[in-house]
Amino acid sequence: MGVSRHRAALAALKTTTGKRIAGAVAALAVTSTGVAAVAATEPAAQAKPRLVVPPVPVYQAGGVTTLPALPALPALELPDPNATITPESLAGEPQTWGLTSTASGIPAQAMAAYQAAQRLLAQADPGCKIDWALLAGIGKVESDHGRWGRNLLDAAGTAVPGIFGIPLTGDGVARITDSDGGRYDRDVIWDRAVGPMQFIPGTWKSVGADGNGDGKRDPQNIADAATSAGIYLCSGRGDLTQPADLTRAVLRYNHSMDYVTKVTSIAASYRSGHSVVPATALPPGYAGRTPYLPPAGSQPGPATSPSPSATTSPSASTSPKPQATSEPSRSTAPQPKPSTAAPQPTKAPAPKPVVPLPKVTATPLPSTTVGVDPDPFSVGDTVKITAGQHVGLSARILKVDTSKDTVTVAVTVLGVDIPVVLPYSDVALVP
Repeated sequence: MGVSRHRAALAALKTTTGKRIAGAVAALAVTSTGVAAVAATEPAAQAKPRLVVPPVPVYQAGGVTTLPALPALPALELPDPNATITPESLAGEPQTWGLTSTASGIPAQAMAAYQAAQRLLAQADPGCKIDWALLAGIGKVESDHGRWGRNLLDAAGTAVPGIFGIPLTGDGVARITDSDGGRYDRDVIWDRAVGPMQFIPGTWKSVGADGNGDGKRDPQNIADAATSAGIYLCSGRGDLTQPADLTRAVLRYNHSMDYVTKVTSIAASYRSGHSVVPATALPPGYAGRTPYLPPAGSQPGPATSPSPSATTSPSASTSPKPQATSEPSRSTAPQPKPSTAAPQPTKAPAPKPVVPLPKVTATPLPSTTVGVDPDPFSVGDTVKITAGQHVGLSARILKVDTSKDTVTVAVTVLGVDIPVVLPYSDVALVP
């Protein structure tokens, strides 16, 4: 389980032997390598598949064996527009705010994503037989269905303001230096697991897929993340209705039998009777919130955060209590004799001169985080060309290549649309 196997999986994705499902002729076709194309511009026989399930098992990138659990959260801080709302007042509908959750409550957007992923994978890899409940079990353990860090799923199923794990510094976790330029994890020094299904950026590059057909591959989107998790679990051979194959697949996701037991038991409970939390609009102030990025050295904690009222201070019951006794002390130390001399007034000590400390100017360290959009451009966007021979012209995006950071745009010359490939830096979105 390491880099060599990860590279083998990447190589397998480039072959034509993988299990796949093609999109409709008029739909967007997206490969797992991040190359998007408008299927309507290609013959049906040449249309690229929307989903590709690698024919060999995929392993976590960077030689990772066990994904770190998301850490416990700091004290609750509500956004300013909701500063008057107390956590206690939200007790009636905790799932809406993501503060706590019930054992079986699944947000409607997440349930739709898990079920859609099952349908897509049933076509791409019928032999895998993955079901929505297994994906929901992983989603529950990894991020409470996108609600860790006081996140909420918006109408599109994207976690807002975003889910980011601890930096993989090698201190009690795997050591993976930045591999994505902060594109997915907002960290330009270390990699972090991101999104509701907690993908490492390197692993996302192997299996990240567009699960909802919007032309983007966003690990923060529950539809994309659930579909990608299914591709990961279905990679290689295996029938996930068979206990041995199921165990092997989940162990590749996170090499821990405790993890396998937890995920499969939650999945079983979902199959026996699940509840769905109705989708609601985001409360005011959520869309502009800053995501919580745990700092280096954060201790991994349970997948779901503790109650905001929890405390880490030692319990009073653990403090040693004096023992009551009916016997006199048996100490053999000599006891002082009572003094008969009159007490003398004590002199106050002379004040020591105060020496002012030198002032030290702190130099702030450079920020390790960057604010980026995982996919700055989408098919159909209108952009203005800012460099090159077509500078100043407006064009429509036909294709997006997230692996090369280029877009293919349609430039109209003498009434004819000409496809032109340009780097991201040469175009700007037209509001």
